[in-house]
Amino acid sequence: MCSLAKIVLTFSQIAMAKDFLILGGESTLAKYFIQTYGEKCVALNKKKCDITNIKILEKVIKRTRAEYILNCAAITDIGYAEKNPKECFNVNSIAVWNLDILTRKYNKKLIHLSSDYAVNPTNVYGYSKLISERLINKSKNLIIRTSFYSNKYYIINSLVSGKVTNAYKNAFFNPVSINRLVGEIYKNRNKHGILNIFTEKKISKYSFATMAAKTFNIDRKLIQPVDLINVEEKANLPLNSFVPSDIKIQLDEDLLTFKKHLKPITS
Repeated sequence: MCSLAKIVLTFSQIAMAKDFLILGGESTLAKYFIQTYGEKCVALNKKKCDITNIKILEKVIKRTRAEYILNCAAITDIGYAEKNPKECFNVNSIAVWNLDILTRKYNKKLIHLSSDYAVNPTNVYGYSKLISERLINKSKNLIIRTSFYSNKYYIINSLVSGKVTNAYKNAFFNPVSINRLVGEIYKNRNKHGILNIFTEKKISKYSFATMAAKTFNIDRKLIQPVDLINVEEKANLPLNSFVPSDIKIQLDEDLLTFKKHLKPITS
């Protein structure tokens, strides 16, 4: 957890934010957002601002000149969340409630990243995201409900690395590329309520893997179809996390654009 002494070091950085202050700066989405809109935003990682520390969180929000607070901070590891539910709800739900209160107090706009798993939750992570959605004042702030892929998504990362990749043939979703998601968040930043950003059609993770392989000219023999129900450690994953999108996005076109604009995301 950050100390008050350490947070002083970030005040000049916080003041530099013109449009966006991003919390959870270590996340893949935050890094891509910075790469795309670098001059308009500043990102703080957990060491600089732990969102569960309400005193530091208030200091940060009070000091920033940014109009938008983009919350990318979350526990997203499904297995870790199952083993540490108290921590998961503290980060993914309670801290978000505090964010909602503080952003309204200091006249900022909260843009909160939620998940397809929040719609029909089957695990601790999904329930924590559902609760976060219910705790936010939707008339003032914006919830982005989404599922996205990047070059760090396990299917793409594994295939590009030339590794044999297991892909669930009975687990369905409709993910959007990280570059399209970042663009849509920026474009829709003044909206309120819940905005679903996905591709239009439901697809199995196996079919997604084959489409990705075709897009990147990778041998499809690397893809091994498996049933989710037979993978014990993944028992809490939903078989269907499809969510109707508020924006028309075709997956095949999205993959091609993703390949064209692919950027390395530093660790």
